Amino acid sequence: MLTLGLLETDTLYPDLQPDYRSYGWMFEQYFRRVTPFIDWEFRYYDVQDGELPAPGDCDAYLITGSKAGVYDPLPWILPLQEWIKAAHQHGERMIGICFGHQLLAHTLGGFAGRSPRGWGIGIRESAVVELPEWIHERSDRYRLIYSHRDQVEQLPPQATRLAACPFCPNAAFYIDNRVLAFQGHPEFTLEYTLRLLPRRQSCIGEPVYGDGMATLSDNNGQPPATDSDLIGRWLTAFISLSASA
Repeated sequence: MLTLGLLETDTLYPDLQPDYRSYGWMFEQYFRRVTPFIDWEFRYYDVQDGELPAPGDCDAYLITGSKAGVYDPLPWILPLQEWIKAAHQHGERMIGICFGHQLLAHTLGGFAGRSPRGWGIGIRESAVVELPEWIHERSDRYRLIYSHRDQVEQLPPQATRLAACPFCPNAAFYIDNRVLAFQGHPEFTLEYTLRLLPRRQSCIGEPVYGDGMATLSDNNGQPPATDSDLIGRWLTAFISLSASA
């Protein structure tokens, strides 16, 4: 049985907690839906409360999204960065999503920060640049839900760009078979996104907010398709590398 450590770097808004509990819980439900055959143990770490895995605690780790930026002077960010450096040196397998994507890049020699391009919200498509050899289900593009205004502006020197789009040139990257990171949110459902984004409307501003929200329905008012299941299978393939390590 593989163990996935879920490093939670944010707390959901109180009104969302009854339905979605936490970012870690959302990821557990996501993996169980995308790959129902998996026999994994999920361990939760409240990083904001100082909880970090010990060496070898899990077979792989996932760092969630957060309202925080990698540059924020919050007491839990530096310890998490030190943990990332040590885990990478020891060959631990790590996934980063949104803030996790940015923090992995920033900590391992790249740069992430507030983007001059502004907010990116709604469904966006990225072109695949290069897939690692351990991903056998190939695709030349994917669509995911986004909600961010920070970006990875420079990849770590050892990283390979996996996907890009004009708004987000470093939409995903990997480092050999040890790091895999995406700016988009494969774990976000349409329902969750429609409940999350309106509270950020004044911060995002028009026309960005209106344009982003428009991507969340098609011309017939039906939810458009994303490739979250495909990305889930890629993530599962990455985590499953631990079984043969």
